[in-house]
Amino acid sequence: MKFRGLDKDKNKIRANVDLTPLIDVVFLLLIFFMLSTTFVVQSSIQIEMPEADGSTELEQKDLSITLAYGTDGPDGGGKIYVNKDEVASMNELSERLAAELEQRPEVFVLIRPDARVETRRLVRVLGIASSVGIERYGIAAQPLTEEE
Repeated sequence: MKFRGLDKDKNKIRANVDLTPLIDVVFLLLIFFMLSTTFVVQSSIQIEMPEADGSTELEQKDLSITLAYGTDGPDGGGKIYVNKDEVASMNELSERLAAELEQRPEVFVLIRPDARVETRRLVRVLGIASSVGIERYGIAAQPLTEEE
């Protein structure tokens, strides 16, 4: 016995959308934008950058030490940050630098002092970096502005 309803369903054309090519294109676009985008790392710690003649942009830094201006911090001269983490004491700074050097022997440390920070604080941090064995470091500054 034949049913009429079954014969009509067999002859119907069903449209299917294959999503595989669409997913492939979206994935390739995602990879393209991820690889072609330059990642500019800017610190959220607000400081006044000192100016220096002949300063250049550094593309590579493994670790950033920020010396903020103020009356708090481990030595009463302002807070000290390793990347974005505040350091409570100079001993903790030394331990963090030693641990980083142990993980990456060729670590490059960028020191970002506020323009109002005393030189002895900067020299003290450079001394701590040297005492743990860090040989590659730089001091961040912005180019001189032309004043008329």
